[in-house]
Amino acid sequence: MNVTPQLTRRFGAIIAIVSGVASLSAESLPEMRPALVGNGKNSLINMFNPQNVLKRGETHGALYFGCIIAPNGVPERGNIWGNTEQTKALRDELRIKLSQSRFVPAVYNHGNVYCWFQGTLAFSTTDGKPHVRIFANQQLPELQKESDFISPQIISIPGHIYDFTKVKDPFGGWATADKPVVAEMSLSLDASGKVKDIHLEKITPPDQQKYAAAAVEVLKQRTWLPAYRNGRAVDSTTEFRYYFIPAYHSLQ
Repeated sequence: MNVTPQLTRRFGAIIAIVSGVASLSAESLPEMRPALVGNGKNSLINMFNPQNVLKRGETHGALYFGCIIAPNGVPERGNIWGNTEQTKALRDELRIKLSQSRFVPAVYNHGNVYCWFQGTLAFSTTDGKPHVRIFANQQLPELQKESDFISPQIISIPGHIYDFTKVKDPFGGWATADKPVVAEMSLSLDASGKVKDIHLEKITPPDQQKYAAAAVEVLKQRTWLPAYRNGRAVDSTTEFRYYFIPAYHSLQ
């Protein structure tokens, strides 16, 4: 199994000491850091068993996943996207092992915080040998290059109150809808995590434009960690999918 570069470079000193998730004092934590998959024995990359996928006849596939990572590194709620009839075994293995894994938690102002982690799992075989790669982004150009890139992450700051009372409730019967509405956004942040621009690119289904304003307003009010490239915070413009769905599945 292969751990991708973005999960090791520059954060290697931090990740190397993580077995599951290390408990670090506030004094030893950086000012900010994105959540990471890590490479301890309880990390997703090491929990995932490719043999369970091979036994069911699947030899390649890729899935998007997203999950809330708690300050102790536990993935609490999440979902998996992109599954097909050909990736059922891959999805099943990812769902089970994601719930059992432990992440390196996000850090803000020298403290561990809740965050929304977006990742991609890629599975392939070469000469019968399985290869598993986990990326901390869902950006197709970055995935194609297997670059050292971590997407911006939404975080929750303890004690900070987010005011969504100005957001008109467009949801209606969303909790019972057969398919979720998906707002595809263009998100631009600077290297400190400050939002420079958010605008709608596409709504699916296209007749659900009432969701657009709510998606933009919600993301503007969120607190963000910036994107990271080669272990350094950078300005970025990325695609961000906002899913209007009843709730993410509990992973625990």
